[in-house]
Amino acid sequence: MNAERDLAPLAPSVVRALNDKLYEKRKVAALEIEKLVREFVAQNNTSQIKHVIQILSQEFALSQHPHSRKGGLIGLAACSIALGKDSGLYLKELIEPVLTCFNDADSRLRYYACEALYNIVKVARGSVLPHFNVLFDGLRCLSGEFVGA
Repeated sequence: MNAERDLAPLAPSVVRALNDKLYEKRKVAALEIEKLVREFVAQNNTSQIKHVIQILSQEFALSQHPHSRKGGLIGLAACSIALGKDSGLYLKELIEPVLTCFNDADSRLRYYACEALYNIVKVARGSVLPHFNVLFDGLRCLSGEFVGA
């Protein structure tokens, strides 16, 4: 990822923290993202919400760099928490990059993907039912890795 690229509305400090190898710094960035998305929800600014989710998905969660992927996952979970009951409107965009990370070679990244999915589903509740088959299949494949199947 090119650090010089404009990833607005994310502040440069948030972008740096999402790419950091330390979990604590990524967590601070996620809290900033949560605050930002809450502001967009209050303003009913759906285009900016979609843009933030798209940045976190494409530039972070699906990045080639493992720390960026971890930052993207925690950022997507933060978006879902900030969206609250409205997270159902963005579930497809929130879930797809997380499920992609289930196939990562790094076990810690798969763990972060599980944690992100848990936080997304916890907030979305019944809205995830239309995505049940995809979620179940992702979890089934992931659990198969742990039991040796």
